[in-house]
Amino acid sequence: METKQSMDCILKDPSAKSKPVVPKLITVNPLNIIIEPKSGQIDKTLELKNIYPCRVAFRIRTNGPTRYTVCPNKGFLSIGEKTMIRISMIDGSKYQSNHQFIVQSMPAPGDFADRKLIWKQPNYLGILTNTRVKTMRPGLSLSKNGGQATSPALSTSNEGSGARSPALMDSNESLATPSVPSWTKPVSSIDHGKFADNINDLATQVKKAIAEKNTRASEMVSVVNQIKSIEVELDRQAQLVNEMSERVKKGEVQYSNLVMHERTLRADLERMKNNEHDPSGP
Repeated sequence: METKQSMDCILKDPSAKSKPVVPKLITVNPLNIIIEPKSGQIDKTLELKNIYPCRVAFRIRTNGPTRYTVCPNKGFLSIGEKTMIRISMIDGSKYQSNHQFIVQSMPAPGDFADRKLIWKQPNYLGILTNTRVKTMRPGLSLSKNGGQATSPALSTSNEGSGARSPALMDSNESLATPSVPSWTKPVSSIDHGKFADNINDLATQVKKAIAEKNTRASEMVSVVNQIKSIEVELDRQAQLVNEMSERVKKGEVQYSNLVMHERTLRADLERMKNNEHDPSGP
C-alpha cells in the first residue's frame, strides 16, 4: 500500500540542490508515434515512468480529441512506478501531420486520490512539466526538438501558460477521451473473405444453440404440463379426502347416537327384569 507522503518531499527536490530549473518528473517513451497510412483503428502505446522522489500526477492532452482515445488519460505514479498508456486512432485515414500530445505532470500528495479533482486545484507549487509527443508517418526523420521539454518556460509554467502549442491551446482543454476504447479492430470490406470460415462456424454454432434452446423449451413445456396434471390429480384426491372426512364425521355421530340408544335399551331391560323378580313392586 502506498504510504502517505508529506509536502516536504514536494517542496524540495533532494537531487536539485542549487539548480535553477525544475527537475524532471517523468519520462515518456517514445516521443514520436508512428502512424501507418492505413484505414481503420491504429493502436499505440506510451510508457510513463516516475523518476521524481515523490508521487506525481499525470494527464494527457491532445489537439485531436475526436480522432484519438487515450486510456488512461489521467492518473498517479508512485516513486519509480511505470504505467502503459494505450493510444488509439479511431480511423487512420483521417490522420494529420500536426496531431500531437502533451503529457503533463506535477507532484501530488500521497493522500490525494481523485485523479480529476487534483487538476482543478490551484498549483501553489508552480511545478508543472510538459512533454510533447509528436506523430509522424513511417520513413520520416525524427524531429530533434520533439523530445522532453526542458526550457524553464515549458517546465515551470502553470496551467493556461504558453507552454502548449497553438494547436493544443485552440483545443480549449480538449482532453483525450477518458472512456475505455473498443480494441476490436474494424474489418474493411476487402478483408471479409478472411473471416468467412469463422462466420460460417459461428453461424453453425448459433443454429445449434437455437435448436438446443427449442428442444429445452419443449421439454420444459412438457414438464410444466405434467406438473399441472399432477396438481389437478392432487386437487381431486384432496376433494375425495374431504368427502371421506365428512362421511367419517357423520358416521361418528351416528355411532354416538347408537351407543346412547343402546344404553337406554339396556337400562330399560334391567328395570323390566328387576320388576319380574320383585312382585311387590309396582
